[in-house]
Amino acid sequence: MNSPPPYAGEQAGPQSASGALVDPMAAPPSAPPMSAPPSTQQPAGPPIAPSLLGRAAQRVRGYFLALDPSFLSAVAPFAVLAVILFTRHPSTNYIFDEQEALLANPYVNAKGGLRFIDAIHRDFWGLAPDRSVGSYRPLPNFLWRTIWAVTKQPFFHHFYNVLFHAANAALLTCVTFWLTRKRGVAYLAGLIFVGCAVLTEAVSGIVGIADVLGGMGAIAALAALALPAWAMPFAVFAAVLFGLFSKESALVCVPLIPFAALIAAPLTHPTRPARLVRALVALLAAGAAFVLYVELRRRWFPAPMPAELTAPLPEGAPLVKRLLHDALVWFHQAPLPRDPLNNPLSTADTPHRIAGALRVYWRGLTQIVFPWTLSGDYSYPQEPAPDRLVFFESVAGAAMMALPPLGSLALWIAALRREHLERRERRSVRAAFLVDGGQATSRRWSLLIAGALLATAAVGLAAYDWHALRPAGRVPWLRALPLVLWPLPFLPALLLGLGLLVEGTRPLPCPATADRSVWVPLRQGYAGLCIAAIGLTWVVVSYFPHSNIPVVLPTVRAERFWYFPAIGSSLVLAVAFSWLHEALAGSTLMPRTRWSWRAWVTPALFVLFFGFQCVQAYRHAMDYRNDLEFWAATKEAVPNSAKAHLNYSVMKGARGDLPARLAASEKAVELAPKWPMAHVYTGDTLCRMHRADEAFPHYQRGMELGPNELSLVALALQCLHDEKRLAAYDAELRRMAEEHPGTWLAYLAVDTLDNGEKHGGVDPKYRPRGYNEGPKE
Repeated sequence: MNSPPPYAGEQAGPQSASGALVDPMAAPPSAPPMSAPPSTQQPAGPPIAPSLLGRAAQRVRGYFLALDPSFLSAVAPFAVLAVILFTRHPSTNYIFDEQEALLANPYVNAKGGLRFIDAIHRDFWGLAPDRSVGSYRPLPNFLWRTIWAVTKQPFFHHFYNVLFHAANAALLTCVTFWLTRKRGVAYLAGLIFVGCAVLTEAVSGIVGIADVLGGMGAIAALAALALPAWAMPFAVFAAVLFGLFSKESALVCVPLIPFAALIAAPLTHPTRPARLVRALVALLAAGAAFVLYVELRRRWFPAPMPAELTAPLPEGAPLVKRLLHDALVWFHQAPLPRDPLNNPLSTADTPHRIAGALRVYWRGLTQIVFPWTLSGDYSYPQEPAPDRLVFFESVAGAAMMALPPLGSLALWIAALRREHLERRERRSVRAAFLVDGGQATSRRWSLLIAGALLATAAVGLAAYDWHALRPAGRVPWLRALPLVLWPLPFLPALLLGLGLLVEGTRPLPCPATADRSVWVPLRQGYAGLCIAAIGLTWVVVSYFPHSNIPVVLPTVRAERFWYFPAIGSSLVLAVAFSWLHEALAGSTLMPRTRWSWRAWVTPALFVLFFGFQCVQAYRHAMDYRNDLEFWAATKEAVPNSAKAHLNYSVMKGARGDLPARLAASEKAVELAPKWPMAHVYTGDTLCRMHRADEAFPHYQRGMELGPNELSLVALALQCLHDEKRLAAYDAELRRMAEEHPGTWLAYLAVDTLDNGEKHGGVDPKYRPRGYNEGPKE
């Protein structure tokens, strides 16, 4: 029995003697028939027709490996797979943050006279700058507002997110193929990404649209690196700007895209790599997009400055500290909420916060490969601040934060050594080509001249404006630009000029066929080294802003934070499977004459890996069937999350099961005894069970823990009024009001006691929004 065809081979196909690629999936050329001796020649029998399963396998194999992947050929199967894995039940409702993002979003619901364009003046939740929690993402709001006018059905708003994820996987497949020219590796990268189970929250959850669109901008910026040097920076600029306005996490593209351009230049442009110039123009383009985004956000969304940045630095502060302070003031990030329940690391000192952050990073990294447990919530005390600095997970997290970039450097050095050997072979090919009478390639002088003129003009005009026009007070619109925006008018000409200079240089020696794909990957394994180097650094750098190390985030851990890192991990895993197969099965270009078990080891491992990912993704997506199923699954996955138990209690209460609600609320109080909401909700359950006297101690404890929690205070007072027991606690409520002057407790307690009969309880304008309701007017 013959061994199976190559699995994710090094090239799209071996080369023929003329240098053209030969498809390894195609049938081998038939040799001239040799006549057998009369005594041994057998009559030819009828051809054996392949079975139905065999024909199906041939069709699948031909679809993926017979032709080079394109976006359209990849997006169709990926869309089918994504729909199967991540689609929620059609009867689903709005779950968790989706209620705030859509049902209670005043911009999406066009409340208060908000126009369509006003998304640029609102945060992700539709709140004004002075009420924002720091999430500025206008593009998802534009999309929501557009489709909200057509339908408010939750399933539909989730479903297009699934299709966008499939499009991202298809685009990543194309990027991988452009870099490696290996069909198998390209589809492996796309399959691993589209089926990555840890991304279920981002794909199946409606609010994950920000992560998916931000990731789309990042992958599109990677794809832009394959364009000619004169067009690449403009495409990178547009892609990064798209990502930033989708989610602020796309700022990681500023260092990562130039890094990818530096390493991948010999793959995307083998005849004119010019890696340093391409990396420079990618850096300028990505940096310009980031600067423009920040300046527009500062003008469109003037959020208040965090308190620690408004205070001036003491005299004699170190230069580095002053520069960092000035950069943060310019960046003008809205104050991020610090809730110990959502992020217990927010109250820890810096060393213990970093230790806890490294533990969370290690746990998330293992979920990429082995997603045994997936959850939509990891709040207190599921991920508490550690009580010591050194333990296995903190050490493992630190190692995996430091080793991948070092590994990237080592892989790149190995790739450079192989590239040096390849260039020596190119010179010998060129010499032989010239000896045979071939025509030497030359520079493109028209492009060189145009590029030099444009670059010189851009630099000259910028210098003239800086030294002559600005001091003289001329060109008012240029003087009106902030200093960080001043170079932008001159940057397009400079980038275009540099790109034309690159495209006009003498190309590296190529064979007479000038077939670009012949030289990609340059030498055996070169492309894999480059892809792995990009992917390893991508994982660490793209996760770092979410790690709670540089800045304390509102959330300690969320699986949607891994959408950007999964782009890099998919590249690394695809290359790893390819390398493993080549190591076990030997060269993919050499014909095999007998069956070998080694050739099946890697496919079997990949089937197990990918199958487990798909099963876990499907199981977690089914948690989104409705809000009750979601929180029931969450409290089972993370039994130490007080929020999971309390939200489950609310879901049971909404369905009239008050005993189950009481049990879950009491569990939340047990896990988080200082959480005001847990106490008030427990009291509210007892009150609705007509046990108001038992409820009051819980109400009292909750209101004293959170005297400024308007919704909680109003909820407690309203139920006491409805149960005709408010007056019975008049003295206690007035005492609590006196002990907490200037708070909502002090105001509402007295106002409800004095005016409760007139208002029917709490003043209606202060009553909390009901569950599953839209925004209040």
